[in-house]
Amino acid sequence: MTTQGLLGRTALVALLVGASSCGPPRRVPLPVPFSAVGGSRPATPQGVQVFGEFGDGVWGQEQQRVEVVGGGIAFALRDRVEFGVSGYESTRGATDDPTTVVLRGKIRLSDFMGNRASLGIHVGHMNSSRENSVQNERLTAWDVALPLTFYPAGLQFAGAENRWGVYGAPRLVFQTFEDLVAGETTKGTLAAGLLGLVARWKYISVRGEVNFAHTPSMTFGGATSQGGWIVLPMASLSLMLPIGD
Repeated sequence: MTTQGLLGRTALVALLVGASSCGPPRRVPLPVPFSAVGGSRPATPQGVQVFGEFGDGVWGQEQQRVEVVGGGIAFALRDRVEFGVSGYESTRGATDDPTTVVLRGKIRLSDFMGNRASLGIHVGHMNSSRENSVQNERLTAWDVALPLTFYPAGLQFAGAENRWGVYGAPRLVFQTFEDLVAGETTKGTLAAGLLGLVARWKYISVRGEVNFAHTPSMTFGGATSQGGWIVLPMASLSLMLPIGD
């Protein structure tokens, strides 16, 4: 085969591959991530943290499991208040998949058992959308949890910057999906319980938790999703810059 012929065939293959990857727009569900609650206290008593998360959420109105990855930044004050922002996408790798943005905060409400246990409240607000010729949908959701954390070794061990604890929480996610093309809105509440482990060592914090969630039954776009139980794990790694803790 001549060089000209080889180049011609290569160009034809490249053209066909490019054409096949540029198909018509398709509907993509909006992911609802189960971001890590991380117990009742901030990851660092006071300072800034940059974090990444990997785990599961639910896939739009279908309420099926979806694998998500995300990250963000958070701030903490006086070992009592934490607030931050993060973004999540599915791991399918498609460049046009929607991103769910989460604004979240946490307050440590009370301590007991000689400061070896504490109760907090976690609140998050999610927002996502996707609009093209076949889809114009919006997601809004509220995520509320009441984490209870126990520190088996106390708040401090091997130095004031180190601690670890186990926690559990009831959790509710109130979801609203809007289809602006069909003029249709549906709502559903995910009820969950979670168990987790949180640990801090100097400038690193890790959190791992498992959510046992019950998905609602939804009718949307002429299709009905069946409610049921689903297990949704989430892992989080934070790099922290403590400030006066």
